[in-house]
Amino acid sequence: MNLLFFQVFCAIFSGASEAASIANELLPAGSPFSALVCLAPLYCALYTAKSYRSSFLIFFLQTLTVHLASSWWLAHFHGFAFFTLGASAAGTAFQGGLCGILAFSFPHEISAEQKLAERAGIRQGDMIRRMMWFSAVWVGYEYIKSTGALGYPWGTVFMAAYKWSALTQIADITGTWGITFLFALSSSACAEGILLFQSTLSGPERKKAADRYCRAVKFTAAAFAVCILYGAVQLSIPRTPEKHFSAVLVQQNADPWKSGDRQAIAVSKELTESGTRELEHSGYKPDLVVWSEGVLSRSFPAAQDYYSRFPEDESLRSFIQKTGAPFLIGGTVTIDSVRRKRANSAILFDRNGTYCGFYSKIQLVPFAEKIPYAGHPVMKALMEKTAGLSSSLSSGFQYVLFKIPIRENQWLPAPLDSGQPEHAQISLDSAGIVPETERERYVFSTKEHPLSFVKFTVPICFEDAFPSVCSRLYSMGSEVFLNITNDSWSKTKSAELQHFIVSSFLAIEYRTTLARCANSGYTAVVNPAGTVIFSLPLFTEASAGIRIPVYGRKTTVYSVYGDWLAKSMILLVLLYILYAYFKRFHFEKNSFIARCKSLRNCLVRGSDISGRT
Repeated sequence: MNLLFFQVFCAIFSGASEAASIANELLPAGSPFSALVCLAPLYCALYTAKSYRSSFLIFFLQTLTVHLASSWWLAHFHGFAFFTLGASAAGTAFQGGLCGILAFSFPHEISAEQKLAERAGIRQGDMIRRMMWFSAVWVGYEYIKSTGALGYPWGTVFMAAYKWSALTQIADITGTWGITFLFALSSSACAEGILLFQSTLSGPERKKAADRYCRAVKFTAAAFAVCILYGAVQLSIPRTPEKHFSAVLVQQNADPWKSGDRQAIAVSKELTESGTRELEHSGYKPDLVVWSEGVLSRSFPAAQDYYSRFPEDESLRSFIQKTGAPFLIGGTVTIDSVRRKRANSAILFDRNGTYCGFYSKIQLVPFAEKIPYAGHPVMKALMEKTAGLSSSLSSGFQYVLFKIPIRENQWLPAPLDSGQPEHAQISLDSAGIVPETERERYVFSTKEHPLSFVKFTVPICFEDAFPSVCSRLYSMGSEVFLNITNDSWSKTKSAELQHFIVSSFLAIEYRTTLARCANSGYTAVVNPAGTVIFSLPLFTEASAGIRIPVYGRKTTVYSVYGDWLAKSMILLVLLYILYAYFKRFHFEKNSFIARCKSLRNCLVRGSDISGRT
């Protein structure tokens, strides 16, 4: 009973510590120092577990505590608390429990003889192997919980590193999983120190254990030092934008789910005019106006005519024409009117207010935007009873790259190398004269100058935290990630900042610009080093006319190989489990054969004795 109480206490304490290390109401950026040790109690509990059942319980409680303590704001999601908080907590905790089963497979395979050999100093590497195993399993857990249709990438320990910019720079190689690994490794080293302090070793055995622990600490410190050194080098590299485009970002701080689009449009129009004046005072006109997610309630393309008449005093279309710039506005699109499929979308209007097209959100939030089996009558009835809704949104069907002109660069002549093949031939005709069409290729180019336009993609809301979406968008040629989101329903600063912190790693992973236009925050622009170069305060009506820098596209390790680190660690964990299984099977098979031979020999000897008698 005492052991069970210790394990439960460690699991809950570890979960509470991890939640405290993530952005919260008291610590807006979280606490990286807490993240260095938050998993240590979980590690201690794991290595006191006696069965797979207890390891499942330990990890289940830890991950449940993290989710409830860090994502409690999900309960504010428009009556969906039963789904958003309850179902996501249960799903996350169950994934954590399965992770506990995997984590226990390594200590389970350590025999009593091996433990004695380590204590005697004969086996030297078990401590570091235990630490590496735990760290790899934890990376695998955070990756699995953060990806796929049911992915939830918040409540992850790497979020605590946001303020340690020198450490976060490794994201362009390892993604965020390298940061998770380092924090798990640090917690493992701390836990090994606790276990050593509590051990009953004495004399030479204790000295040998202390020596092994010193090597483990040095290994951990070296891993951090290498990553921080790399980060320092990356931060020292000067990064100069290739071009800028002028944008008005509107933060209307009015939840359109409650206020309706009449109020949302009215507020957004006033803020747009304010942001436009701000740009004009600097000598620029807007190249793009951005309104956040979900501003327009009527579904396109059918709503084109409606918004050419609404609002009655000045229609949305008339206002766009008056502003004289393209608009990107969050709304909905009916993908299939027969099946009533509607999608959360980013809708582009040209400078005349004409509907151009859209990108629809592909990665939907589980148990909020997309309810599993939402079409089933039982689920429909449950949703109607608990949330007042009877359907969920549909996923988008294509990835979209937006391209708009930059006003100030429209008169730039295109470079002669634009669009030219690597190999060419210059031919004169039979009279030794160059044909006009042949000569024109080397006089002027009919292509656009790369500085005369900007290409951007629009991950919607939580999509900016999903590499499976953003990697596809980036590979299309995106120069800027432009996120639109509506987190106003959360009513908490921690929710806004958690969302922003996860998305901010995008800028580092792809070494590109991230611009966010949020309903109530956090509206910001982040450069390729992950540094915020502009922001608006949370939960305020505000707008900004700003010049957004655009950097040359870079090829990073992460942009090419994606989540290679997390996948490699999952593979190594699974390979070890298979190895341990076959090793145990081979041992048991040999033991069975040996017992059979022993029994046969006994029977043979017994028959010989009987014959002699």
